[in-house]
Amino acid sequence: MDFSEALTLDPVPDGWHHRTFWRHSPMDISFITKDERPSIRLSTDNTASMLFRYVDIQLNQYPFLSWEWFIEQGIYSDLSELTPEGDDHPARFYLSFEAENGDTHRMEIIWGNKELHRGDWKHLKFSETRSFPHYVANGGEENIGQWHAEKVDLTELYQTLWGSAKGAKLKEIALFCDTDETDLKSIAYFSNIGIEKATSN
Repeated sequence: MDFSEALTLDPVPDGWHHRTFWRHSPMDISFITKDERPSIRLSTDNTASMLFRYVDIQLNQYPFLSWEWFIEQGIYSDLSELTPEGDDHPARFYLSFEAENGDTHRMEIIWGNKELHRGDWKHLKFSETRSFPHYVANGGEENIGQWHAEKVDLTELYQTLWGSAKGAKLKEIALFCDTDETDLKSIAYFSNIGIEKATSN
């Protein structure tokens, strides 16, 4: 995702999709250079939406997701971020995978608020048999207001959740920011988002 040139948003380019929700207005999207980094700025005010990029990437060849993010305004709520009622985060990646047998798996990589910290997992339970996994790449009030460079091995996350990543593909990646549950505001920036090739020994 190269933000050195602003994306058109109405309509978005081929291969992109801006998913909005009927009960809430979308996040505000703009493109700026922040601290000499071409960035996408996503802000919310009791709003939520998802900016999708459709891809078709073999995880065994390109397993690493890398990016930089800067949280300018975090989410300070008395609601627990471990519950559906408090499930808001200033910055998320939504990821969709296709297994070798054609099954679809989904997860998120998130910025934690106050209960979740780097390396934690959140499994948000919607029923006795259905939950949604979130991996916490960073978070905390002490880390707000500065850039953080991140890199995660998607094959490791996939294997933790669903077993072998052999033949699995990354099919969708979305930037997702929301404060529709907590009725608050947030501001986040993303820059230098990329998928990196596996290195051979």
